[in-house]
Amino acid sequence: MIDTRQRGAHILDAAVRLIAADGLAGLSIRTVAAEAGVSLAQVQYYFGTKDALIEAAFDHAGAEFLSRLEPVLAGPSSPHRLRELIMLWLPLDQDRERRVKVWLAFAGAAASRPALAESSRRTDRELLRWFEDELAGLGVTDPAVQSAHLLALIDGLALRCLVLTPRARSALIKQVLDSHLEGLGAG
Repeated sequence: MIDTRQRGAHILDAAVRLIAADGLAGLSIRTVAAEAGVSLAQVQYYFGTKDALIEAAFDHAGAEFLSRLEPVLAGPSSPHRLRELIMLWLPLDQDRERRVKVWLAFAGAAASRPALAESSRRTDRELLRWFEDELAGLGVTDPAVQSAHLLALIDGLALRCLVLTPRARSALIKQVLDSHLEGLGAG
């Protein structure tokens, strides 16, 4: 795995922007170089191949998302904090919508690319651990199972929201998420 904090982060940022806009199909070393404002040789120097670039962009996007969760996790467990964590996933503004589109592009690619599948599993394990800790702190029965349910619910809500208007997104989230959290005793 490439340490994107030290090398090529500007290139990976460009790759993530392109993936959010056009998916993986339109991604090439050439388009990333143009988006990043660097030479083709520089992209090849850092990443070598398109597959290596895609894998590094996936890890970069995942690390960026996980870093957004950390400040929220700094406080004590509460139903409010749990809801706040979940809301970071859902496409309720342009930035979160971009992240969901990138996640969908990678999720589709991970089904046929073992390296991406492993990165995806690693991210999921981290998220499940955080949710399990959060739910345990709230006294939810069987937090391991409930964290898996919660992650699946978030995935489904995020996907469904992309085809809805902003107003309909908010209504769906309120209806489905709030109902689920209340059923857990965390609402």
